[in-house]
Formats: sequence, structure tokens, C-alpha cells
Amino acid sequence: MKKIINFIIKEKWIFILFLLGIILRLIAIQIDPFLHPWDERFHALVARNMMDAPFTPILRVNPITDNYDPFIWCCNHIWLHKQPLFLWQMAISMKIFGVSLWSMRLPSAIMGALLILLIYRIIINMQFNRRIALLTAVMLTFSCFHLQLISGIQGMDHNDVAHGFYILASIWALTEYIKTKKWYWFVFIGVFSGAAILIKWLTGLFVYLIWGIYNLFLLLQKEKIKNLIVPFLLSLLVCLLIFGPWQLYILTRWPELAQHEYEFNRRHITEILEQNGGDFLFYYEHFSSLIGKYIYYFIPLGIIASLFYKKGRNKLSIAVLLSISFAFIFFNFIVKTKIPTYIFFIVPFFLFYIALLIDFIIKWFPSIGAQKALLILAGITLAYLSLNPKYFIEYLSPANTERANRIYNAEIYKNIREHIPDDVHVVLNMNSFEDIDVMFFNKGMTAYHWTLPQVDIEEMKEKKIKIAVFKEHGHYNIPSYLYEYPYIYIIDLDLKNFYE
Repeated sequence: MKKIINFIIKEKWIFILFLLGIILRLIAIQIDPFLHPWDERFHALVARNMMDAPFTPILRVNPITDNYDPFIWCCNHIWLHKQPLFLWQMAISMKIFGVSLWSMRLPSAIMGALLILLIYRIIINMQFNRRIALLTAVMLTFSCFHLQLISGIQGMDHNDVAHGFYILASIWALTEYIKTKKWYWFVFIGVFSGAAILIKWLTGLFVYLIWGIYNLFLLLQKEKIKNLIVPFLLSLLVCLLIFGPWQLYILTRWPELAQHEYEFNRRHITEILEQNGGDFLFYYEHFSSLIGKYIYYFIPLGIIASLFYKKGRNKLSIAVLLSISFAFIFFNFIVKTKIPTYIFFIVPFFLFYIALLIDFIIKWFPSIGAQKALLILAGITLAYLSLNPKYFIEYLSPANTERANRIYNAEIYKNIREHIPDDVHVVLNMNSFEDIDVMFFNKGMTAYHWTLPQVDIEEMKEKKIKIAVFKEHGHYNIPSYLYEYPYIYIIDLDLKNFYE
């Protein structure tokens, strides 16, 4: 117990940052009482449905018509668009704490806070000083972009939080293995890397790029190849055992859909999909939001400064630098589809190089008092620029009518049962993709945004299916054939409109 207390006292600042990180993230998951358009609402609904059928990922549980494309991920029945681990985590959380927005987002808050500890430990294991590790942790603790992901505001949301967490966990395990040579660490590398693949596919292998480059350096120093290859291959085997069974399962149960999704993932490299394109400046233009206002300018200077540190020129540090450089070049110059969160998993290392430059500058001051003062000033400045309070002030402002309208609509969807007969379980004509929200908040209900084609309505008429339809609002009109439907109930509530 005494050793634990002494350790906590010694590392008190990182534990304080971790506590702050938890508090900020628990606040973030309660910022918005509605589901965000891209992609949180889809993740949330599939996760909710997985509470009952964890090995059958479903978007719309009870489609009342077969007139849908099973390969269109926004509107189908079986949903294989994302790997399942983060959805299982969300489902477990809702199973334990009940179905709610905050319980759905809770795993992201926990993983987001743990990232702070992981990056701190990685930097220490790379043998850099605590000042660099703490400054990096400060930026990650207060990262506006990270809080946006956790709250669902930023697209890819919980998928990218989980992906970044498991990749960083695999790198942490690698640094522990290099430090201790204990066999169980290379097992953890495989477990965490396999988990990352079970979230966002093959970028989860990133740790093996770092490890492979590191091993090449050791080979150049005449290290026995057996000592390097055996742990590497065994770890890869563990990784395969983690993510492989799910691939075999979906290829067996839904072969055409699974192959379609694999091909869709591959096409991101060679094609601009879903209008997500950009030139070679795309990620540079998003650095301000990804990393923090102004501070991203320090990254190239931080990389140069790292070479003036003895530890910055060791094998592991160079392997990390080459690997993140390769990842950035790959997504920036090779991958055609561009989305800011694609490089999120290497952002913590960008923060590391910013912190390293600041430490490099601080070391030039001979006075210990001056160094401490500069460290405190740097920490406060980095926290402020990382958090970007102006963004949250504007986002939470009553002047943000889009947010206010989403809150308004969400309240209607949450309480829709109060406005329709008990025997009606099909609802039509809400805003684009807000049918997903209706189904998340109301188990057992089937919803469709806009309205259905006449052929589907005629089929429903034969089955005497009762439906509720939101009255006309904006450009969401009700066609004449639907007005003539004998089993219709008009919901006399005004929805706020969006043009998505």
C-alpha cells in the first residue's frame, strides 16, 4: 500500500489530468440530448439492436417492405458497414445502465480518458522526460476534437474513439514489451491490434509497422533473427485469433454483403466515395480542429527538435517517426477518400512533437524557477488552445438554431407514443434519416423518413398495416395515394426541418 501511495504522489499530475479528462468527457456525453446525423445515429441504433442479438447486427429490425437495397448501409436490414467491437461495447453499456444517450456514449468517455494515461506511459517508455509526457497529456485531455468525437458531434464519433484507443493501447503494449521482454506483452499487442481491426479494419495493424521497423534496426545490429521473428509472428497469430472469427462468421452467414463491405473499404483507397474528396492540403487544412488552433504549426519544428535529443534518435523513436510519417503520407497522397478522422489515430504523436518542441525551448532557460514558470504557462496555453472554448460557447449558444431544432425534434421522437394510437407501430415522414432516431428511442417501432413508394403502400394496404404519418412540413409532403390510405393516422405535430 505504501508503494502505491508513493507512486500516486510521484505521478500526481498525470492522475490529476486523468481525473480532469474523465470529468470533461462525462460532461461531453451529456452535451446534446439528441442523436447526431453522421454517423452516431446509425451506430446507436445498431448497438441498441445488438442488445438482443449481439451476433446479428441489424439497422431496421422489422422492415415492412422488401423494397430496399441490402447493400446501402444507411437504409438496410443487416448492417455490416462497420466492424462490431465498438457496437458491442455500446450495447453492453446500455444493457447495464439502461438505454439512453449517455449510456450509449459512456464507453467512448472511458476510452477517451484512458488515452491520456496511455500516451503518457508510451512517452515515458520511450525514455523522454515527464515534462514532455505531461504536456502531451494536457493537450489530449483538453482536445476539442476529441470531446467532439466522444459527444457524437464529430462524424465517425465512437468508431474512431475506440479505434484510436486500441491502436494506442497496442503501441503501449509494444513499448512495455521492448522495455521488459516479457512474453505476455506481445500477447497484449496482438489482442489490442486485433481489437482495433474489429473496429475499423486493417489500420489496426499499425503497431506492427512500428515493430517491424524497430526489428529491422535490430537486425542491422546483428540481433538474432529468431529472437525477433518468433514474438512478432506469435503476436500476429494472436491478432488473427481476435479479429478472424468474426470475418469467417459474416462471410459464412452473409457472404454477398460481407464481400460488398470489404470491397467498399478497399474502394476508399482508389475512389472518392460519398463525396469525401480533397487535395494534398486536405489534412493540413483540418489540423486546426484535429490538433488545436495555432499549435499545429509546431509539429515540423518538434520533429526537428526530437533529433537533438539522444532518445529521439534511438531505434524506437525513429520507428515511431517513420511509421506516423508513412501513415500521414498514405492517407494524404494515396487514399482518395478523405475524412479528417482517418488520421486521428496518429494525432497523439503529433501532440507529442509539439510538447517536445516546448520542452526543447524551456531547457534553454538556466533558472529552475524560470523553467517551472514557463512550464505552467505552456500548460495553460496548450490547454486553452486545445479546448478552443469559443467553439463550445458558440455551439451551446441559443443562437445555434440547428442545435435547438434537433433538441426539439428529439423530444417529439422520444415521446411519440403519447401522440399515436397504441396499435400503430409504423411511422413515416420525418426528416431525412431521423427515422433512425425514432427507432432508437422506441423499441419495436419501424420508421421511414419521407414516405414510401405507392407499390409499398398498396402492399401494406393488403396486410391492413396501420401507420402514423407526420403532417407535411417544409419539403416533406404527403402524396395523394398516402392520404387515401384507409389505415392512416396523421400526427399533428410540427417538425423542424433540415436539409441534409
